[in-house]
Amino acid sequence: MKQKADIFQKHVKQIIWRNSLVIAFVIFILMLIFTSTLDKEYSFLQFSKALAGASALMFTASFSLSGFCYWWDFLDTKIGYRKYLGLIAYWLALAYSISILLINPDKYLFHLTDNLFTADVLLGGISMLIFTFIAIISRDKIMLAMGPHKWRYTLRLGYLAWILLALRAWFVEKEIWLDYLEDFSGFPPPRLLLSLLVIAVLIFRISIDISKKCIPFTNKKIK
Repeated sequence: MKQKADIFQKHVKQIIWRNSLVIAFVIFILMLIFTSTLDKEYSFLQFSKALAGASALMFTASFSLSGFCYWWDFLDTKIGYRKYLGLIAYWLALAYSISILLINPDKYLFHLTDNLFTADVLLGGISMLIFTFIAIISRDKIMLAMGPHKWRYTLRLGYLAWILLALRAWFVEKEIWLDYLEDFSGFPPPRLLLSLLVIAVLIFRISIDISKKCIPFTNKKIK
């Protein structure tokens, strides 16, 4: 219980924030190099793609951490990073959302009402609303007011938002995905890889629930 209380101390939060920001920065730089190399050009579009990729990987780290801590006890002390990795992932996703307004203002700004009910805008918008709600309730005062059980349960809405983003990727790029799956030539579409990563993380999460139901007397801790 002491470790869980410690994450609310200011100096501990500062350490976690700093380490999480370093991780995010390294991932973003690697994604920027990757997208620029893959597209063979250097422009604001690659910067935007790098934001999206870094956000997806940070969400992956946040969503996966519970599973890693459940199956491997030596990682229990890192569970406090889950919130901060997720918050940084949200800010990266928000920055990406702003970037696409600048890249394609005709679609996402000036004619937004005409595209409001497209899978691209609708699913992406709902996902960001869910993530914004989660970011708001992740404030320390709200977390304490809700209580740990209710707060953790509410965080599962994040999985729904993630699924919606995977569906958005499918509707936006399904022709590209189908063309690639016909002969598997070239590098796989990045959004396809990220969507497969979403599926893998969800399966990882489901494995925890199966473990709890199939082994009711397990000594594993519930996180």
